[in-house]
Formats: sequence, structure tokens, C-alpha cells
Amino acid sequence: MKSLVVSCVSLTCGGAERVISILSSRFASHFDSVKIVMWKEAPVFYKIDNRVEIVSIEKEISSRNYLKKILWFRSFLKKEKPSLVLSFLAKSSVGVLLANVGVNAKVIVAERNDPRFLKGGKPMILIRDVLYTFANGILEQTESSRLYFSGRKLAKTQVIYNPVLMDSSYVGCACDEKREKVIVSVGRLEPQKNYKLLLEAFSEFHKAYPSYKLVIYGEGSCRTALEKQISDLCESSIVELPGNKKNVFDYVKSASVFVMTSNFEGMPNALIEAMCLGLPCISTKVAGAVDLIKNEKNGLLIDVGDKLALVSSLKKLVADEAFSRGLGKEASKIYNDLSVEKISTEWINYLDSFMKT
Repeated sequence: MKSLVVSCVSLTCGGAERVISILSSRFASHFDSVKIVMWKEAPVFYKIDNRVEIVSIEKEISSRNYLKKILWFRSFLKKEKPSLVLSFLAKSSVGVLLANVGVNAKVIVAERNDPRFLKGGKPMILIRDVLYTFANGILEQTESSRLYFSGRKLAKTQVIYNPVLMDSSYVGCACDEKREKVIVSVGRLEPQKNYKLLLEAFSEFHKAYPSYKLVIYGEGSCRTALEKQISDLCESSIVELPGNKKNVFDYVKSASVFVMTSNFEGMPNALIEAMCLGLPCISTKVAGAVDLIKNEKNGLLIDVGDKLALVSSLKKLVADEAFSRGLGKEASKIYNDLSVEKISTEWINYLDSFMKT
């Protein structure tokens, strides 16, 4: 019997969680048994195939103690004897690899962010890099991220892009929409996304184009700080933070511009989806974005933290609608390379390669 255990921090709203939800049906069809183990108890945001069992370690042990979680997962591995363990995100993967010492289950770790950056800084990066030596495989989302590793780790690292789950009716739909005077962004309200920069740039842009507003979809720990910044910079009526939206495509497809101001990324789902919709996009030059965007052909790239370039790019796109729509039309073509069918087949072929060894 082929069994797969997927380990993740949680299944809340986020890039890794969205990928897991998209792949859950294909995994369930391919393996005899699929279980998702969450290291943190939290509400499930995305739809998971009903053939997949979801297990919460915190609920199982009634504790948040990390050592107890590792010991529970070790017992779980011994009992389940899975054919393969697929672990998303470093925090989950570190626990999985520690639990697997002496158990020797086959473990693949899937990084979802630029491996050069990790919460916890250099100590956590060092621990992760040492433990990843013992993984059977490492998955990255971009070539730039793959090349972070060296030696034996590089040899067992491969790249698979994120799939985009989008009904074909949405692909390129923004190209024909009547543009609203709205600048949009989608992502967690966390320091990594650098919405502070976006707010500062929008405040400058708004002086030249006062009829535009900014809407940032997402939730996170920076909400209070961002609300204060909005209050300090401009009228709150011209900037909105509506939180998470499950049908976010319908909210953003008529926007004038999509912006991503991240300090670092893995392979940004929100940018992929915006491009597939046919929105003209501006992004900082981070991993993932530089793989997706060819500057001034299917989007605009700016240096990380460059407020002046962001203001200039916003003005360029709203002033030249023909150029803007041309970028969006070219951007929508990436859907063919990132469809669920194509990317999920790459995942299954990759996982199967470990079943044969």
C-alpha cells in the first residue's frame, strides 16, 4: 500500500497551505492513504480533498511544547510506516527530521520561501541546513533558491513551480475588464511583504492621482502598525485592509495595477494569480518574481525597497493604458506553464521517483 504523510505548520491562509490544498486531490487519487499532519492547531482555510485525513499534533497531545510534538511525530512514524513523508516549511521540516532519527522514513522537505531568509535568523538557518543533509530530497520553487545549497544538498535539490488553481474563465479576464481606479496587493500582513513601502509609495503616487485608492487583501501581525501608518500618511478612506477573501479573483480582476513589495519570496502565489488574470503587475526583484516577470514585457520589476521606482512605475502604468493592458495580456500567458494538471503531474512523478528506490 502506498501511503503519504504531508507535514505542515498549519492549514491557515498562506502560500504553502494553498499549494497543499491544490495538490490534495491528486495526492488522494495517487496514494492509497494520505494524511496531513499539522504542527499547530488552527482553522483550515482552504478546501482539502475529503479523502485526506487531517491530524493536529497539538490536539492529539493537548500541548504546544515543541519537544513533545517531535516525540509524538516519532511515534506516529513508527506506527504508520508511511511510504513517504513530504514536509512543507522549515519549522515543520526540522521537527520531522529530528523525529525521524533512527526511524529512517523517506523524507522530502519542500521549502516555500527563499532559504536565505528564515524566522529565527542564523541559528535557525544553521540548524535547518545541517538537518536537511539527512533529507532524501529537497524541493525548491526557483532556480535561485536551489542554488543556495551546495555539495550533497545541491545534488538532491530540484525545482517545481507552484501550480495555479484558476478556472479557465478567469485567465486573462482582467485584460477586458473596465479598469477601476484601484491599486491592489494580496498577501499576509507580515514584515516580509513590506507593505510599509507600498503605503509610502502610494501616498506619493496619490498626490498626482488623487482619485485612486489602495486595497491590500490579507491578514497578519502587522495590521495594527499598518493601520497607524495609514492614519499618519493619508485619509483612511483611500486605503483599505479588508482581510482575507476566498474569492479574491473577483475582487482584484478590475484593478488598475497589482503590486508586490516583498523583501523576499519563494514562488509568490498571489503574483502568479494576478498575472494569470491579466493584471499589469509591479514586483520587487525577489526570487520567484524574477522567474515570472520579464521586465517591461509582462510586468515591471523594481529593486527591493526602492520607493521612487515604485512611484514611477505606478504612474507609468496608470498613465499609459495601452502599455498597461499589453503587459497584462502577456502576463496571462504564464497560465499554460503553471496549470494544475501540468504542475501536479511534475509532483507525482517526483514523488514516485522515491518510491522506486
